[in-house]
Amino acid sequence: MTSQSVPAVAADPVPADAAAGLVPADVAPVPRPANSVVTAVTLAGLTLAWLALLIWSVLATLAASTDGVLAVTETAYGLPAVIFAALLAGAGVAQAVRRATARRLDATVLPRLLVAVAAGALTGAVAAAALVFGDGRGGSAVTILGWALFAGATVGGTLAGLHRWAGLLTAAGAAAGLAVAVAITARELFKGPLLELFGAGQTAASVLAAQSRIVWVSALLAGAIAGAVAFGWLAGASRRSTTRLPWPTYLVAGAAPGVLLLVAELITRVGGAELLGLARSFSETDEAFQAMADAGRINSALVVLFAGSFTALICLGRTLPSRPDQADDPADPAVPADPAVPADPAVPAGPVRAG
Repeated sequence: MTSQSVPAVAADPVPADAAAGLVPADVAPVPRPANSVVTAVTLAGLTLAWLALLIWSVLATLAASTDGVLAVTETAYGLPAVIFAALLAGAGVAQAVRRATARRLDATVLPRLLVAVAAGALTGAVAAAALVFGDGRGGSAVTILGWALFAGATVGGTLAGLHRWAGLLTAAGAAAGLAVAVAITARELFKGPLLELFGAGQTAASVLAAQSRIVWVSALLAGAIAGAVAFGWLAGASRRSTTRLPWPTYLVAGAAPGVLLLVAELITRVGGAELLGLARSFSETDEAFQAMADAGRINSALVVLFAGSFTALICLGRTLPSRPDQADDPADPAVPADPAVPADPAVPAGPVRAG
């Protein structure tokens, strides 16, 4: 017989963390699906479109308001939503740039961070210029809003470049945050019918109570939607790259929109402090309204955070395979029987103590 040569089969590379025992062998450090660049560019385009829509809405509001007091009040009221959109846009653009330059820059810390920060800052600069030059009047309120836009987009880009895992988590959080922004905007658009639905009457107390219920219910709904979107994003990335992600990844991604809302609130309090103070100084009613709006945004962000993380974990748990009941299986493969010792049902299992 003639001997036939058998080609050698190359073994699958084992990640360094798995070889060291830090993570399971089937868990890769960061999944890299084949179409991640296309997906990241699509997400960046959606976040930029949402930011442009909000900037257009602010410019239309400023152009329609003839009273300077009303313009300042409305700008202060819409400031957190615009900053949140800038955060999402900065994170989305930075993630797209990271994916496009992953082969050359993603493995090193400083170039990856610098590219992400530059992408976010450029996004913020373009958005701020579009707002300031689009208004044309150059008021202090518009200038403050422009700087807040720049800061929000820069922070979003920075978050996307902090760590190799941060890109995937920020992308999932940005996609879920976009769903949260749409849900909150829909709540504001249908605020009148919702107030009637939740029991608003002729008194101010009933209106405030109905508005509080709307905030809580809409935040729970937005958090549930955010958790489902974040889970879907990570599950799709894991499926395309045939890589199993650890469960805390889903927890963090589900909580990411709430975290971004809190970051947007921090930027609003710091960068827009002068604008918010000016809006409170007109009357006692304006001061009470701004204080109520501030508290409502904090509560809403916390509800979105916990509801999103809880929903993402529930979605993950529904996809895990169920374990067979080992009590029904007489032969437990985890504990092999010793063939040298016969099984005696009269003798209890475990060590025998001397009397």
